Amino acid sequence: MRVAIAGAGLFGRLIGWRLAERGADVTLWEQSPRNAPTSAAHAAAAMLAPASEAPDADAAIFHMGKRSLALWPPMLDALGVPYGMDGSVLVAHGQDAPLLDKFLRSLGPRRAEEARPLDAHGIAALEPALAGRFERGLHLPNEGWLDNRALLSALASRCGEIRYGMPVTPANLHANLVIDCRGASAGLPGLRGVRGEVIRLAAPEVQLSRPVRLMHPRYQLYVAPRPGRHYVVGATQIESDATGAVTVRSALELLSAAFALHPGFAEAEVLELSAGLRAAYPDNLPRVEWRDGALCVNGLYRHGFLVAPAVLAEALTAIDGREQDARPLPRTASKPAPRGAAARAEA
Repeated sequence: MRVAIAGAGLFGRLIGWRLAERGADVTLWEQSPRNAPTSAAHAAAAMLAPASEAPDADAAIFHMGKRSLALWPPMLDALGVPYGMDGSVLVAHGQDAPLLDKFLRSLGPRRAEEARPLDAHGIAALEPALAGRFERGLHLPNEGWLDNRALLSALASRCGEIRYGMPVTPANLHANLVIDCRGASAGLPGLRGVRGEVIRLAAPEVQLSRPVRLMHPRYQLYVAPRPGRHYVVGATQIESDATGAVTVRSALELLSAAFALHPGFAEAEVLELSAGLRAAYPDNLPRVEWRDGALCVNGLYRHGFLVAPAVLAEALTAIDGREQDARPLPRTASKPAPRGAAARAEA
């Protein structure tokens, strides 16, 4: 079966990989040049954090994230991608400590399973680099992280042929199966871009093994580890589809907050400032649906790495269901759309 995929970001590569494993002839069409990636997946912190996201996300995201936590390790092991599943840590300075209590309340009945209170000794035991800096915190044991760029690189050699610098629409592609994974550039009804900005740092004086979030009244700073004492630092979530570089305001806020978390970041080397557009529907839930004969997977918002395996399973189910109805898949087939990934998770 010939498969054409519009978009070679995280999801395009994941589903291309799985279909190539089945023996399909897969071609991905990516609008960005090979050496100048613009996908949100390239810039992401790639935290696997269902509980951390729960206060501001639909319950469907939490359940998809929990399912995906179990699905990620065998996939990452097979691809040789660095990751960690030792949980994450939330901390707050004294004046912001009530935010930890607010976060605990927001978890509702999931509180005891998803978050464990930490005192100063508990924080130091989990992350010695933070010893003596915070009196209270939370350990979220069912969370983790992965190296997003290592994953994208590993998938590039396994997902089929990627043709870079080739902006396409599904209508331009002719194959047995066409998949639309263009993210924010797809221009689908109701889809919007949400801007995120991150800074990558090399900080030899800082040693953190887990994602750490610093609670603040205006934002949650997150610091996600990478091999070699590199870190991805972010917090911004801007309702804008602007594609420009990181702003001075965002850079100052992120760097100041990182220094407030650990003074060792003052001597860190700034490796990169990145901005990306996450694609989101009005309800901030992903969609897996057939549109004019193409399978559209979009709207993963800020949860792309968190929910990707669960959405992948939904997309493969949709493909398998369509294959049972017609071989080869007609390019212009029109049938009732299967239920989306978000709807199944909510059910």
